[in-house]
Amino acid sequence: MIRALATAAAGLVLFSGTAAASPIQGAPELTNNDLYRAGKLTKTSCTPKKGTTRAATEKYIRTLVGCLDKAWGRDAIKVEIHYEPDGKKKYKSWPFVSFDGIYVGLADDWIKARNELPVFHGMAAVYGETVLVETGIARAATTLDYHGDEKELEEQERRYAYQKTCLAGAAAKALGRPVKSWKSLLKGNERHWFDQGFKAGGPSACNTWKAPEAKVA
Repeated sequence: MIRALATAAAGLVLFSGTAAASPIQGAPELTNNDLYRAGKLTKTSCTPKKGTTRAATEKYIRTLVGCLDKAWGRDAIKVEIHYEPDGKKKYKSWPFVSFDGIYVGLADDWIKARNELPVFHGMAAVYGETVLVETGIARAATTLDYHGDEKELEEQERRYAYQKTCLAGAAAKALGRPVKSWKSLLKGNERHWFDQGFKAGGPSACNTWKAPEAKVA
């Protein structure tokens, strides 16, 4: 698997290799990927209840992933959930793409949340990353050269992160989550890319690699 999966625990995608610029150039696997020509996601009824117990939250996550499978028209993705209880250290829930599906480090922040939106967004975004892996975008992202410039590296990482956010927006539209609900959760360019995906209802609006620098700041 790609280094992105190996380093998912740090929430970081490593970029090194061929030359790139802002917007990204010379990387058609990113800028001209077939993903952007895909149609809208399938409208899918999905109303699982987000309870405030561990069992209810795990059930919510698994049901939601099943809904995302239907919306994206893909085979069922394996979900592994490991609970990390709070002690002296307060943990944050941590979903990432694993070698054979999606791994969720579940903590009390998601369990105690009465509002489903943080959990929904986290899972919809990580599901979007499985799409980026399948389409070769995740692998292509790891070949970008940042020329030893940390600011360029950070911009490349934001382009990748905003792409996941955009795909999460498309999923929210397909699963019937109203866009106005996200005003309190997402701000700035993160909200911009979520809205782009939501309006398009699919990945056609999610080409962050061609976006001007201001839209990925």
